Amino acid sequence: MARRLMLEAPRSRVALLRGMDQMTALLRPTLGPIARTVAVQGMSKTSAPEILDSAATIARRTVQLSDPFEDMGGMIVRQMVWTVFEEVGDGSATAAVLCQELMHAASPYIAAGGNAMLIKRGIERGLRIALDELRGQARPIELPSEIARSVAGTLRDDALAELIGETIESVGPDGAVLIEDAPGTRTTVEYIEGVRWDGGYHSYYLLREGSPHTRLMNPRIFITDSNLTQAEQLVPLLEVCAAAGERNLLIIAPEVSDSALALLVINRDKGLFDEVMAAKAPSIGEQRDKILADLATTTGGRAFSADGGDRIEEVILEDLGRARQAWVTDRTFGILGGAGAKGAVRQRINEVKAELREAKGDDNLRKSLQERIGKLAGAAATVYVAAPTSAEQAELRSRVEAAVTSARAALRDGVVPGGGAAFLGCVPALERFGAGLTGDEAFGVAILARALTGPMAAIARNAGLDPQPLIAEAREHGAGWTFDALRREWVDAWEAGILDPLPVAQTTLQTSVSAATMALTTDVLVRHKKPELATNP
Repeated sequence: MARRLMLEAPRSRVALLRGMDQMTALLRPTLGPIARTVAVQGMSKTSAPEILDSAATIARRTVQLSDPFEDMGGMIVRQMVWTVFEEVGDGSATAAVLCQELMHAASPYIAAGGNAMLIKRGIERGLRIALDELRGQARPIELPSEIARSVAGTLRDDALAELIGETIESVGPDGAVLIEDAPGTRTTVEYIEGVRWDGGYHSYYLLREGSPHTRLMNPRIFITDSNLTQAEQLVPLLEVCAAAGERNLLIIAPEVSDSALALLVINRDKGLFDEVMAAKAPSIGEQRDKILADLATTTGGRAFSADGGDRIEEVILEDLGRARQAWVTDRTFGILGGAGAKGAVRQRINEVKAELREAKGDDNLRKSLQERIGKLAGAAATVYVAAPTSAEQAELRSRVEAAVTSARAALRDGVVPGGGAAFLGCVPALERFGAGLTGDEAFGVAILARALTGPMAAIARNAGLDPQPLIAEAREHGAGWTFDALRREWVDAWEAGILDPLPVAQTTLQTSVSAATMALTTDVLVRHKKPELATNP
């Protein structure tokens, strides 16, 4: 008999839940300070298995479950945890646990006749309450030691956590932190001057195959506020670079047409350039023009202005800025070690500060001016990740990348009690809110409150403890207290330094609720007869 291509409720929901359970079972052991590991078979029969304790990495390595319908549930969790990892660096295992708790609480109720859409509405209304409560628990941090404590759980290495804390404190939440592999066994950091702006690449066709970003070493930089609509506009620029033997070129412009992009790709592929990239000019309007002038100052180049009558066709080598290196991703670009004169940069900073003194009553303008000052005087850092083996290095690099993302979030938005305590701190408000509701909506709020006990319970189980007494004791201790699984005692989270970045807690909760409510309201599953196997989330 041919295998089914479609599965309807209630069997579809059961299949989704089974798949989500299988994926979560892989990730749950990695939660908490006494985390377990998961061995993932190597790509070949002769390669050793990977021993992993990072939930996001484990999920990424798990590309398919055997049952096609259960696989859909597993892939929902896989996509969810990878989204959390990319956005905030930490919290992937917590998201899986929260999502599973919601699914297990709601599925039997729906099977018995509960209204899935009303339950979804109740969960989402409760989510808004919980997010407000999380914000209310947050405290700002400033010191490197405070930042270090917020990422200690991710890195599981106090010395490395201190290094990341010092790095993020030095460059600030918006500073560029590049992460590179290095020989040896000791991870180090190098500080580099630089600026970073929103505005990613114009087209992914400019990327090298398999790379999510481009890095240009010692590039020439062309800056303009004009839209590059024709390939012919770029010919003089390319000729100037070729004649001077410049092998790397970064173009910053509001828009670049397909024909112009194609010209850049062709010249790179012919070997005339090592790397060439077009990045989007930041901001809009007058502020864009001023930011481009800032970039020209920091790189020692010139910003070509359409309003100023500048003609791109008349470009000369001296118009192009220079930098030690530059990098471009899908959302941002950075210029490190700009060749602009120090005196010119200081003068530019003073000019912007003068604008700031005059900008009274316009909060958005003041914020923009303060950001420009920070960029002009900004710094960047490169973390060189080293480990005894290549496998350990790859795993450590993933942890460092996650820690940098989390540390930035903590410095920018503050921290909340860790170990699941911040989620438990939301429960009383949810119970008060749910008391004013009835029916399936009230049930939705109630199961969200119950799910919020899941992370602390999972940490306790991983430590070999019975979670139920701990959850009851948590209510007695009240806000700000958490259970230290290493010391096996209750502690003040703030004094003990068991903290989580606020954005990690918020993103974890929002993403898990989104995944669970989507699964709960799905009645029909349809599989492809011959699906393509995708390795990326």
